[in-house]
Amino acid sequence: MIQLIAESGSTKTSWHLIKENQELCSTKTLGMNPYFTKKEELISELTTVARFLSNHLGSTYEKVTAIHFYGAGYGNPETRKILYEAFQEVFPGSNVQIETDLLAAARALFGSKSGIVCIMGTGSNCGLYGGIDFIDRAPSLGFSLGDEGSAGFFGKWIVRDYYFKRLPTHIEEYVNTHFSMDLNHTLDRTYHQKHGNAYIASFAKILATFREEDYILDLIERGIHEFVMYQLGYFHALPQKKVGMVGSVAFYHEEHIRNILAKDGWNLVKVLQHPIHDLVTYHNQKFI
Repeated sequence: MIQLIAESGSTKTSWHLIKENQELCSTKTLGMNPYFTKKEELISELTTVARFLSNHLGSTYEKVTAIHFYGAGYGNPETRKILYEAFQEVFPGSNVQIETDLLAAARALFGSKSGIVCIMGTGSNCGLYGGIDFIDRAPSLGFSLGDEGSAGFFGKWIVRDYYFKRLPTHIEEYVNTHFSMDLNHTLDRTYHQKHGNAYIASFAKILATFREEDYILDLIERGIHEFVMYQLGYFHALPQKKVGMVGSVAFYHEEHIRNILAKDGWNLVKVLQHPIHDLVTYHNQKFI
């Protein structure tokens, strides 16, 4: 049995081809969030994957028996239908399962056990996982209205503080050195070009560079408190307090986040930067 496992955020998509317990090859393409990617662009990314598989495996890739795709933005039938049709154009007749990035995180973090699943990457999301599927999910309001505690959330704060001259001088100098900060350029990249959310999220790398600075520590605390208030707070009345997190924000600031969560009674039990490897393990175990 040959399976193609894909995990897609707003920034990038990881693809792993596995045969029973053996990984045959892997590659990365751009993110495939349907709210920022047109159908023809989805087809283009899938064609890139098919070409990669063909170059590495010859006709073997045509024997893929199942495709498991997990992605941000695929929580409703309309977006899943668009991607399914794109898959059928590039991988005709394939058995495709399209699920959310939150389910990818749940299966990677907890397997068949229960817990509260959080994503803190380019965007953020949260759900109560029962071991097979979600019992409940916090509303996902996206880049403009939600994404508390995400790279996008922190990126917006940093960009706003830059233009309103609220950044510490040395951090402002770093921004000027590493980013093009002409205001018209920033507005164009954010509002008129695709993947504006990923562009703003790219500013969050500053958090790791200056992680011990008071400004950054205060910013992280603000963002995590908002995440706890809105996302985890959605489940505050439940007895389940076991939390797992996926994403670069959670990974690089694990201890700080753990301490903030503990003050509110939450128990952070596992953190993954990327879910894909544990997701591959999950599907290998399901095959066995």
